[in-house]
Amino acid sequence: MGLGAIIAVNNLPVSDFMVSGLVESIDIYERLGDTTYYTIQFKIDISDGDISLLSDSRIGPGAILSILVPNGTEVDCLVKGPIFSQEIMLRNGGDGSSVMVKGADTSLTMDREFKSAAFEGTDSTSVMTVLSSYTMIPDVGSTSASHTQVKHNLIQRSTDLQFVRKLARRNGFKFWVTCDALGIETAHFQRVNLDGTEAAELIINRQDFNVNELQISWDVHRPSNSQGLQLDLANKSNIQGTVATTPETLLGSTPQQAFATDQVTIDISAPVDDSGDLTARLEAAMIDASFFVQASCQTSLQQLNKILRAHTVVKVTGAGTQHSGKYLVSAVHHHIDELAHTMKVELMRNAVGESA
Repeated sequence: MGLGAIIAVNNLPVSDFMVSGLVESIDIYERLGDTTYYTIQFKIDISDGDISLLSDSRIGPGAILSILVPNGTEVDCLVKGPIFSQEIMLRNGGDGSSVMVKGADTSLTMDREFKSAAFEGTDSTSVMTVLSSYTMIPDVGSTSASHTQVKHNLIQRSTDLQFVRKLARRNGFKFWVTCDALGIETAHFQRVNLDGTEAAELIINRQDFNVNELQISWDVHRPSNSQGLQLDLANKSNIQGTVATTPETLLGSTPQQAFATDQVTIDISAPVDDSGDLTARLEAAMIDASFFVQASCQTSLQQLNKILRAHTVVKVTGAGTQHSGKYLVSAVHHHIDELAHTMKVELMRNAVGESA
């Protein structure tokens, strides 16, 4: 049985890696709003006193690798990006020697240079300006905060990745990069879409189960509403606001505010110039706090017949009326070897009760 994965260098599949059996295993780590990392474990062949693989430019520093997996009639690209590290294990005589190649998606290239810049306009227009320096297609949602010279410009004193992620946190957005089977990359600066059709169904406690074990926890000791007050330095008036619930779609019938008897209020004292900026920050705090249900499980491509990805919504079935329903996939650890493609999955939910 083969690994069931394709490794490409600069968008061109490398058949000798797979056919020769050089690749022992592949791991991909994707997480909500974070850089996706990958590792590839290669066997080392020692011949004529040399180790040719260690000097192979295809797995050298900066080489752009893609990892693709057939998914039904389609092919999914799990990650594409540069190699940044190797870990080498040499055993006397060569048997059992290996090299682990480490890389990440293209967002890593945005974290290489410290920059100083000033921006006018909204956070989203600033992100568009930053992304124009890269080859990724921008998928940028609109934001309401406005920055002008009359009040305060938006100042960058960081790498592009740090700057964009800071703006994402302010607005309740996530920033992540995806790639399609053709090698075309998209940079997403959006609130995660909780609507639409579920990407997969995770089933437990039924004859057609595809999950052996599901762990669920909830924690209501977190903010259930947010409020903020700031002074407009231009005219000395108050800028204030309140957000009593998440602005995002609920994944169940009962949010934390109705599930818990005790309520917790968070006060946001952020430097803002207008109500749009303050509201965005209050909403961001509520979005983050609203996911009070966490779950985890493990499945495989063979069991599920689908590949799970972070930033997507799945349906959980068989966990009772309280905890069955829609969940957001917050992280996936893919492990691919000759035996299987396993997926350790982390889920979260902003409500309990079955989804409508």
